[in-house]
Amino acid sequence: MTLKEGRTGLNGVDDFEVRSGSKDDGERWAGDRALKVMQNMAVIDAVVIVSRWFGGTLLGPARFTHIETCAADVCRVFKRSEELRDCISSLTEMDGQLVELRSELATLNEDSVAKTSGEELNEPIITIVSRKTDYSTLDLERGKRMLRAREGAIKSMKHLIAKRIKARASGH
Repeated sequence: MTLKEGRTGLNGVDDFEVRSGSKDDGERWAGDRALKVMQNMAVIDAVVIVSRWFGGTLLGPARFTHIETCAADVCRVFKRSEELRDCISSLTEMDGQLVELRSELATLNEDSVAKTSGEELNEPIITIVSRKTDYSTLDLERGKRMLRAREGAIKSMKHLIAKRIKARASGH
């Protein structure tokens, strides 16, 4: 994915174009086969290099199957790493949202405690812990589970905030 000539990238996707190419280095059609695998798997911003050497046995057309299999394996690993990177980015963003929501709920609870002057609240008091989570050892499956958990936590926090605001508006 590259910028089109004379474009800045600030005008959106129309400023970009996909450039692709292949080099066979003497293995006629091999580069095109690897490129086709990349295109079929929608792999962009990547380079796939498949190297083979002659071991004394002619493989014939089967060599292209080996080249395509190797390219596909590399593309699958690349796509999983991209997916994990996106997952970590989403988790980090959701962590920030949760800190903000917990802070908002804590403020609402503090106001309620001050107004009720000693009456017991039905909701737990939220203690805000703002720490940066280290996702460096996260695998994709666990990351997906954590995303679902964060989505649930955000939904719950929004529900508690709405409940507290409604209670506040009704004078409770």
